[in-house]
Amino acid sequence: MKAYLLVFYVEANKRNSFVSPKFENTMWKNYLKTSFRNLRRHKGYTLINILGLTSGIVASIFIFLWILDELSFDQFHAESDRIYSVMINSERPDGTIDTYAANPSRLKETLVNEIPEIELATQYSFESAVLVKFKAEGFNEIGIYADPNFFRVFSFPLIKGSVDNIQNKLNSIFISEDLAIKLFKDENPIEKTILLGQDQELTVAGVFKNIPDNSSLQFDFVAPFDLYLQENPWMQNWASGGSRTTVLLSENSEIPTNKIANLIQKNCSECISQPFLYPYHKLRLHGEFGNGVNIGGRIQQIYLFGIVAILILVMACINFINLATARSGSRGREVGIRKSIGANKSELVFQFITESILVSWIALIFAILMVQLLLPFFNQLTEKNLVLDLTNPIFLLGLVSITILTGVLSGAYPAFILSRFNPISVLKGDNRSLLKGQSLRRILVIAQFSTSAILIVGSIAIYQQINFISDRNLGFNKENIIIIDQNEGIVKSYDGIKNELLQLPGIENIAFGGNSIFSVPITTNDPVWTGKSENSNINFKIYRCDEAFIPTLNIPISNGRNFLGTQDASNYIINKKAAEAMGLDLETAVGTELEMWNGKGQIIGVTEDFHNDNLKFDIEPMIFMFSENLGSHYFIKVSNQASMAGLIDQVKGVFKKYNPEYPFEFSFLEEVFEREYQNEQVIGKLALSFTIIAILISGLGLFGLASFTAERRTKEIGIRKVLGASSKSLSLLLCSDFAILVFASLLIGFPIAWYLIREFLSTFTFHTEIHWTLFFFTGLLMLGLTFLSVGYHAIKTAWSNPVNSLQNEE
Repeated sequence: MKAYLLVFYVEANKRNSFVSPKFENTMWKNYLKTSFRNLRRHKGYTLINILGLTSGIVASIFIFLWILDELSFDQFHAESDRIYSVMINSERPDGTIDTYAANPSRLKETLVNEIPEIELATQYSFESAVLVKFKAEGFNEIGIYADPNFFRVFSFPLIKGSVDNIQNKLNSIFISEDLAIKLFKDENPIEKTILLGQDQELTVAGVFKNIPDNSSLQFDFVAPFDLYLQENPWMQNWASGGSRTTVLLSENSEIPTNKIANLIQKNCSECISQPFLYPYHKLRLHGEFGNGVNIGGRIQQIYLFGIVAILILVMACINFINLATARSGSRGREVGIRKSIGANKSELVFQFITESILVSWIALIFAILMVQLLLPFFNQLTEKNLVLDLTNPIFLLGLVSITILTGVLSGAYPAFILSRFNPISVLKGDNRSLLKGQSLRRILVIAQFSTSAILIVGSIAIYQQINFISDRNLGFNKENIIIIDQNEGIVKSYDGIKNELLQLPGIENIAFGGNSIFSVPITTNDPVWTGKSENSNINFKIYRCDEAFIPTLNIPISNGRNFLGTQDASNYIINKKAAEAMGLDLETAVGTELEMWNGKGQIIGVTEDFHNDNLKFDIEPMIFMFSENLGSHYFIKVSNQASMAGLIDQVKGVFKKYNPEYPFEFSFLEEVFEREYQNEQVIGKLALSFTIIAILISGLGLFGLASFTAERRTKEIGIRKVLGASSKSLSLLLCSDFAILVFASLLIGFPIAWYLIREFLSTFTFHTEIHWTLFFFTGLLMLGLTFLSVGYHAIKTAWSNPVNSLQNEE
């Protein structure tokens, strides 16, 4: 048969044989049929290929969906390219610059009056939870206080009502569709009166569409900003900031940077804060600043996972290449026969790429099914509401591009290599040409495992940092503390509620305090103390609380004493950082005069430093102000031995007794702490998920290369066995080749992983250390994966009968 084909091939070439167009058309028509036949014939390889590509495409689709959602934030506003947020740069005495969005309330009118490039400006508060009640129905809802221009600057469309006739009205409120349904069912809500809190009767002036998920602002009502200003008069101080300002620039106007920079200093000689404009739609992804300059933000996560998606796809393509190469021995004779009957190189290349694209399309179908199945879990993981919208042209184009690109990348190398086989050599049985490319295959496996090593080390490092944060001694106690939001009903009945709660077995204490103690939001440079420099511009975090707060959270007082009650209404407690910032000696700081919003008093205590901001940042100077009702939360300390479920029911009973109009809602301080680092936790979970996929793909890649190696060395193994080699030694021989590749990949991957981990940890002022055990256990895991992937072929080949392999002449 071989001789016949060789003669046919030689004679055909001598005669410059001609293939008829009809025969050529028939051959092209059979390409697809042949591809399906080859896939069915080699079911094992086909399954591994489809599994690898499906895994890669699934990971890519999830990352693509996540990236598209992140990029869409705040892009839906009609004039998004003209909307700018007013940011503040504030310089510290040491020269560092803080950047934040909290503005003095007077800044808005000054901007409108003095900057002609500004077409509109709106001022609004930070989101807060407030009781919204209609008749007997009441709900705690998240809302903001804003001026009428809010709906003119932002595209939050009204479906009922209008903002045109409510200018300067203090009794109007806008609510969302969902809130309108909750309060009024099928009734028309316009002109209906609702209760905001317990004493603000407001008339519904409009209903706006539910806020889309891809909006940075999330709220269910908009109340008049002037009401908020009346309750917080301190915001009118030019040195303070408690609201946000956003402007709409005129069309084709340039950003008036120089005109804006000195507006605060012109109206406040002792202030050195400088406002500037920053594109509103960029704050979500580019919202981190260092020394007054943007240094990135969530966009770095977009880049990171975009690279991960590409790497995982490339790893899946490498699998296909390795498996196709492993089959080159069986496909070589097919190529020789096709060439001998007239097929040219381009036709063979087309056939092999057609096969790979076909596999990619099959993998895409399975990937879409898998994504649809796993999407609820992915949404739960990322806390998003992503949907697989195959009608979205951008998503569809991306999906088709990924599939075709994957097919071409996967099939290109095998196609060009196989199509170059010399048919005479192949048909003679000379398989040396089939064994070329060994170096490239090893390089591909090293690249795969280097990537896997980086992902594994990175995932473990992220989890170590999350555990470091969770286990970090914050300087106060966050365990077994229930948080309940303040409302007017509790304020009026607080003494009765507190007395009854303290009588419950398991309740150790109850305290009142401000916002999140983990990231205190209120800052000011208003404090005046003895010896303060005229040029001092130190920002202090301010936290309002009663006399029970510091003991409830077990914050150590190093000098002085705690608040005793209302007699300390104008006295203050500071932390050590504040004492250092004021230039006070820690031993003599107690008794120093200090004047602030509660009036002139003195420092009565100095606490140990504790973390009052995200662990990405340093501990800040902080001042405790006494307050019995200006704040946000009640903190209930529960005994370790208490039965939490039963105790919660008892606490609920007490609050409903004194405060029946408000729904009873609570959280745990530990949960608030976890939400503070929610983004890091999501990144950790995503990294772990995609690392598992990368490990799976790497294992399949090794399986493919092991298959090729076992096939190539069958005779060698047979000879070694005849000469007395044991099956165990032969198995180790085959595995050792791949172990060398793994060691090479670790030598490449570990330095890169170390650098990336160091960069990640550098974003935290307080972070875990990079320990050698991280790399050691990653290496063990990689070696274990190697022996698991290669072991099947190694054992199968080593234990095979050498007579069979030596009798085989092919």
